[in-house]
Amino acid sequence: MMKKFLLLCAAVLLVGLPANALAQRRNGDDRIYSNRRYNDRARIRRGVRSGQLTREEARRLRERELANRTERRGYRSDGTLTREERREIRSDERQSDRHIRREIRDDDRRDRRRGNGYYRRGAGSPSHPVFGRRNRN
Repeated sequence: MMKKFLLLCAAVLLVGLPANALAQRRNGDDRIYSNRRYNDRARIRRGVRSGQLTREEARRLRERELANRTERRGYRSDGTLTREERREIRSDERQSDRHIRREIRDDDRRDRRRGNGYYRRGAGSPSHPVFGRRNRN
């Protein structure tokens, strides 16, 4: 009787564990989307702080990000994302990344006097030329 019980438990575990693995989301799609969105917002924020992005450029980039989010919500409203919809979303995200990169590198500065952000680094910043953590022994 005990052997049958142990055999039954083993069979349930062998069947149950793979089923849990198969029930997970495909490729962690939402996590990747969330990380990409966070990274894009951080890149825009850093560009504004360093002066590499003007406020107008940052506003346009944020509007583009909002349009991408709205489009994604619309696609997901029916409960599923088709292959074409995922392809369209990825294409829009890549295009948005290219726009951010292009705007950061186009040399339109918010305030020419500040240069590359060297003098804007505060004493508490790790990259400060004198007080930063890199320069401590």
